[in-house]
Amino acid sequence: MKTRLPLLLVTCWFIWSCGTNKQKTLIRNENYEVQFAQQQKCVLILFPCFPCDIEHTKREAFFLKDIHQQGVTTVLLNFNQKLYLTETEKDHLFRELQSIFATHPIKSDRVFLGGFSSGGNIALLLADYIAGQRSNLKIKGVFAVDSPVDLEQVYYNAQNDIALQANEGAISEAEMLVQLIENELGTPPSAIDKFNTLSPFLASQKHLGNLYHHQQYKIRLYTEPAPEWQLKNRKRRPENTNSWMFEKLYETLVSQGNNTCELIKTENKGVRANGCVHPHSWSLVEQKTLLEWMK
Repeated sequence: MKTRLPLLLVTCWFIWSCGTNKQKTLIRNENYEVQFAQQQKCVLILFPCFPCDIEHTKREAFFLKDIHQQGVTTVLLNFNQKLYLTETEKDHLFRELQSIFATHPIKSDRVFLGGFSSGGNIALLLADYIAGQRSNLKIKGVFAVDSPVDLEQVYYNAQNDIALQANEGAISEAEMLVQLIENELGTPPSAIDKFNTLSPFLASQKHLGNLYHHQQYKIRLYTEPAPEWQLKNRKRRPENTNSWMFEKLYETLVSQGNNTCELIKTENKGVRANGCVHPHSWSLVEQKTLLEWMK
């Protein structure tokens, strides 16, 4: 079921640091969770993967451990099941974030966004949209973790996974993606204009129209290519991975004058909370280097 932030904020549960007269440290409801830093240096807003939620983010994003003690207030969202945002959805989500900032004592002068998998698509699109608005939310940076940023290539990759029949989970996900994309966007190349309108990036078109303001904030792209893992477990070639999409996005950003974009390629960092080795994981992000980037 798709999750949306409501126009009216629902009742929150407050956990007080010590006694009822001191500043709250945690606010949680069904749509978001805010963990306050005592001395806020910046704010980090995180989006989960397509089927994921706040609990998944807290369990898998190891870099969140005690990050509030480093001056980072975090806003974790349940907004999910989206590969892209329409202009209406961008505006709606932007206004909901404004409402969260206005309702709670969250500093808005240093805001960073991040997301895992499809959540990275949402983070990239929304960061760029907010950067183009007259807003008190000052976007300083955005990062994405192994995200499917090229929806045309996502479609081709999904078809490839179905043909390869290498892994049941990959086949199921691929069938879902093909159906979703065909129903909502059409099929490339005949529907390429709609893909251009909604995809964060299209390598075939070198299109950055949805990242128009990319030189106004920092960008980090985290990925673990893991070619041996991909070949052994999914029979995928490098050009059929999210890493390939990130490579092309990075090259296009640099070619169009962006000198703050970073492509972070990790090795042997992809491990999930249950100990499973998987390059498609939140664990590619390390707290120490993230904090340095957010300074």
